Amino acid sequence: MREKNEYLYTKMNHKYIHSDLTSIYRTKTKLLKCIIIVLIIIINFLLTKLSIKNIIFQNKNFIFENYLIQNCENNGYIYINNFKKYIQKNNYTNIFSDIINYYINLKTENQLTTKRKIYINYMDFWDGFRYKNFHFHKILEERYEVIISDKPDYIIFDQFGRDNYGIENQFDCIKIYYNVENKVPSFDNNDYMIGMHYMIYGDRYFRKPTITKQLSEIYSIYNITHINGIDIKKKKFCAWVVSNGNAKVRNNFFTELSKYKKVDSGGKFRNNLGVIVKDKSKFLSNYKFCICFENSKADGYITEKIFDCFLAGAIPLYYGDDTILNLLNNKSYIHIRNEDEFKEKIELIKKIDKNDILYEKMIKEKIVLNDKIYYKEEQKYKQFIYHIIEQDKQKAKRFERKKI
Repeated sequence: MREKNEYLYTKMNHKYIHSDLTSIYRTKTKLLKCIIIVLIIIINFLLTKLSIKNIIFQNKNFIFENYLIQNCENNGYIYINNFKKYIQKNNYTNIFSDIINYYINLKTENQLTTKRKIYINYMDFWDGFRYKNFHFHKILEERYEVIISDKPDYIIFDQFGRDNYGIENQFDCIKIYYNVENKVPSFDNNDYMIGMHYMIYGDRYFRKPTITKQLSEIYSIYNITHINGIDIKKKKFCAWVVSNGNAKVRNNFFTELSKYKKVDSGGKFRNNLGVIVKDKSKFLSNYKFCICFENSKADGYITEKIFDCFLAGAIPLYYGDDTILNLLNNKSYIHIRNEDEFKEKIELIKKIDKNDILYEKMIKEKIVLNDKIYYKEEQKYKQFIYHIIEQDKQKAKRFERKKI
């Protein structure tokens, strides 16, 4: 009887202990949920009201800084779709994912659709220019309702014509010069300039080589093979696509390399195929190497030529701005500094051409040294553009207008 009573006492005691533990667990769970809710509310408040600028979302290869503030909230306009696509594209699965999803869902309900109208026009650009595909135009459309007008408030122009001259006197407009060539223009006939050269001119100049779009594409194939399953042995030797024959160093290299093997020239200049290449990327993808010399050499002058080769899966043979060595991995292409290096570099090309192992090793090298550079420069570029538009129009005019 005594043993039975002790058994019942022990059983009841265990029941009470279990009940107490369950109660404690439930209390802690509720407390934890309350803490999470409070944290979410606080974070949302900070994101929406205080515009915190030092939140960092970190992933294995890339530190994602300030994207939320700079891309999702611009002057009251909330670009949730851009942010959502960015998260999905980069597969961010860090501890902030729940907060990100909460923020996206919350803001999507209140997404603003009204955008300020701005009236612009493009003038004196290259043949085949299409403003809808223009990076500058796409950035404007992120924040504004952009209207192409014959009476613009803003003119964006290049150097391939003279339609823009004097137009600032016809209309009350601001002029933005978009320079893609190796020329340093005067600021006497434009309010702002976007160019390639390293220079400082207050808030009137932004250095943006034409490589930024290509850098984003290069990043998408960052650190993976460019061969994409193509048999190396089926690739031809070397390609060259040039229309401008006024580049002595480039012409001389073509001549010297052609002494080793035929270099297929598909452009208008020195064409040896009997047909002008229409699809440059597709053409280059059939070759192991590609000559991609700049028209001229100057610090800061980097065009799309070398990146066209990378994206086509060919090894670039590059001559131009030597500062590109700070941007690209020199093991992923062949850098030629001057004509004195022709003999040495051609011997290297021969060696790689004859050895598939060496070729495959080079083609698999990662391309960009700093994989964050595109994103940082992109944010600075947007800030430069938006600064121009957000200013009072009279204050935005910087060069002295001629009196009519």
